Amino acid sequence: MDPFGYDLHIHSEYSDGSGSVKEIVRRASTVGINTIAICDHFWPCHGSKKAGTKWIEQRREKIWNLRPVFKSVRIMDGAEVDISSNGSPAGIAAPLDSFDIILGSVHFGTTSTQWRSTIQRALGKWRFDILAHWDGYLSSFREEDGIAVARILADNDVAVEISAYYVCRFPEFFIMARDAGCEFTLGSDSHNVSSIGVLDEQKEIVQALELPLRRIDWTS
Repeated sequence: MDPFGYDLHIHSEYSDGSGSVKEIVRRASTVGINTIAICDHFWPCHGSKKAGTKWIEQRREKIWNLRPVFKSVRIMDGAEVDISSNGSPAGIAAPLDSFDIILGSVHFGTTSTQWRSTIQRALGKWRFDILAHWDGYLSSFREEDGIAVARILADNDVAVEISAYYVCRFPEFFIMARDAGCEFTLGSDSHNVSSIGVLDEQKEIVQALELPLRRIDWTS
């Protein structure tokens, strides 16, 4: 199986994406992606549209119904959950362990020291699978903070996303995370169907820095 044949950060019309669940899955099937994670923002997360369990369950049902139709694509039912400044997860209207995959994201401007504190507090309180667009809102970066965050991510088995949506301004963190024992994932952070799976530059980073990709064993 192609180690690059997945995209674990896609938004649908259930949050701030423009494509339907079916359009997303069809696109993945067409371009030969074998695993996708539809990770919408649910209220009160940044980028969300609506609140309530029914909104989450409606999308989940669509995912379940499409799995037997598109058997070549593994469709993960995910969520992108905001990490608050005190480390707590945004209180979305469904248990986090009801999803196949959780992306933890910082969506507020922060210094390097604040970022380090936020991630450390978060992983002392709850579990997420991937730290998404890790430097998307960072105004500064210090080596000592990067090393500390890399170690706590590795200790908690949290993968580091290599994002196609945010330009990485501090690529040295990838090396720190690699040396600490972290694994990495690829995510387009797609908000439109045409950008799903467009990850060529991210694949080049993986190869150039010899970053270990997380093995995706999830099956429907």
